[in-house]
Amino acid sequence: MDIDSKEQLLQSAIPLFADYGFDKVSIRQLAKAAGVNSALISYYFGSKQGLYQAVINKQLSGLMAFTAKTSQTALDPAAVFRLYAATMLELHTKNPYFIKLCYREFITPSVILDDFAQNHLKFVFLTLSAALRQGIKSGQFKPDLDINSAVLLWAGMVNFYFFSQPIRSRVLAEKEISAQNYMDQTITIFLAGIQRRDSHDKE
Repeated sequence: MDIDSKEQLLQSAIPLFADYGFDKVSIRQLAKAAGVNSALISYYFGSKQGLYQAVINKQLSGLMAFTAKTSQTALDPAAVFRLYAATMLELHTKNPYFIKLCYREFITPSVILDDFAQNHLKFVFLTLSAALRQGIKSGQFKPDLDINSAVLLWAGMVNFYFFSQPIRSRVLAEKEISAQNYMDQTITIFLAGIQRRDSHDKE
């Protein structure tokens, strides 16, 4: 029962924090949504902040698996970007509130912003940056790429499909495209854009 109560708090807290933000959700609301005594928040997580941190960590577990895998396996630079795209597709699909939680941290930072940036997003940024540098060094990618700009562009391309969900049906001229199709196109376009073409141009 204790394990169920802890998991119930986590699951019930996700939509509340995503919809209203950390500051506007009370301990009473969290406990009521989970159907448990509010004292269990302190017991399991130490505080509301601890629960929010646990929610973020749970949502980002797949992303941390991405950085772990790339550090333990010698992947081709292009394979790192494909793996990131596949990771984000799975993360967004399994965690529909993830994009809202991220968006809220970006526009109205909470008390965990530093941890969110330093212990999660920064490692992803460094992993993708290292892949770009490796690709440039090996001659696979263009030598004049701006690393920071390219990584930000890639992250934006991968995640925009999910950020744009509320308006896609209103602006697309044709029928809705699937997340998988979007991701496939994103990978193709991005890798084509950064690929070094010197040898191809000479042929």
